[in-house]
Amino acid sequence: MHRCCAKIVLLYNQTTRFIMATVKAFIRTSTKKDFVNVRFRLTDGRSIQLFHKSDIKVNAKDYDPKNEKIKSKILFNTKQRNDFDKSINDRKVLIHELYTEETDKSQLTSNWLDSAIEKKLNPEKYLIEEPNSDTVLEYINYFVLNADKRKDKKTSRLLSPNTKKQYVTTEKHLIDFANYQAKKDYTFADINEKFYTEFVEYLSQKEYTVKIKRGKVVNEKRHYTLNSVGKYIRALKVMLSDAKNVDADISSFYVFNEDVDNVYLNETELQQLKDFDFSENLHLDRVRDWFLLLAWTGSRFSDLDKIGKSSIIDNTITYRQQKTNTLVKIPLHPEVNEILNKYNFKMPEVISNQKFNDYIKDACKLAKIDGNETFTRTVGGKLITEVKPKYELVSSHTCRRSFCTNMYKRGLPTIMIMSISGHKTEKSFLKYIKVRQEEHAEMMKKAWEKIYK
Repeated sequence: MHRCCAKIVLLYNQTTRFIMATVKAFIRTSTKKDFVNVRFRLTDGRSIQLFHKSDIKVNAKDYDPKNEKIKSKILFNTKQRNDFDKSINDRKVLIHELYTEETDKSQLTSNWLDSAIEKKLNPEKYLIEEPNSDTVLEYINYFVLNADKRKDKKTSRLLSPNTKKQYVTTEKHLIDFANYQAKKDYTFADINEKFYTEFVEYLSQKEYTVKIKRGKVVNEKRHYTLNSVGKYIRALKVMLSDAKNVDADISSFYVFNEDVDNVYLNETELQQLKDFDFSENLHLDRVRDWFLLLAWTGSRFSDLDKIGKSSIIDNTITYRQQKTNTLVKIPLHPEVNEILNKYNFKMPEVISNQKFNDYIKDACKLAKIDGNETFTRTVGGKLITEVKPKYELVSSHTCRRSFCTNMYKRGLPTIMIMSISGHKTEKSFLKYIKVRQEEHAEMMKKAWEKIYK
């Protein structure tokens, strides 16, 4: 029996320890059948090896074992080819997600993996019955237990891990709030404007501890920002509005959303970052390149792995955004083409968002992107103004913000930029434009010079 295989590697941080998990997709060719099932093997060190026989089938003669795709040199329907390649990648990502979510990995088996995948792909079969109770915390617990089986009402796709995490965290805050008020639970009739006001006040004053920051133990005490409070209120509204036949009054539950002074990198700073020699810090070299890819395509971090792996036809990158399922077509900017060629159009596997955010700050610091920035936000119910060096404020979100702002400053029509970034409304797009008053004045001055020659 021969196993044709290809691999994908995932790095993640578990407390202070790094673990490497490898997933291989392979087929068994010692069969008389033309079409065979694609199988997956997850390996983590010498102690863990899990197998999964998927429902994805392929003709063994058409399969490219090295690249886990249909062979490029054979005639094949383009849509079927793309659908197959996507199904392989999606299944690998799913296996990674399921594995990394488990805290105790020593007891995992192949049967567990098959069961976990089945529940993820067919969640409707495993829904827990809604409790016959009028208590809020019991219902919220039911909602959270079913969160990874629910689908987004707009896209009909399963909820993302980040969305589920918001529900889990909101439930924890509700339990803490009940304990703070010396209550075991709430009835739905208790959910009214008074409850909302007290819960918002509780969240605004609540402290949490940051134990590790950028790999260092810090144990910092912090208050939640106004936007964080708004995020938990939004999650609570979603969960309560999903309950059936209840009399909770959430009509007055306002979701706070504060515009904050986020930074962007202008084209001079992007060039400054590009020109810096990171040859002695190869991990920063890769992070810099990833950052520039996003900054010149307007893509989200969640779509970073699609750049370079998607079809590039007529110097245009085409893919569907992970968050919104929006189809975008992005012209291949010269900077993007240069980076992709550097890696022979095979970019390294993407690291975690947390690590990316840590490393890009280090990269920007070395590249001297260190001018002071003043920003104001509401923390713990108080308006706070701080001054920090710019590199400390740079993150993966800065990339998309930089693209939108730089293209706006270049005078490109808003509708054109939105078609590339995938923004569906001008209101959401304008939140990414970070042009200061003096920059607007300079832009107006140049426009007048052209008009009134």
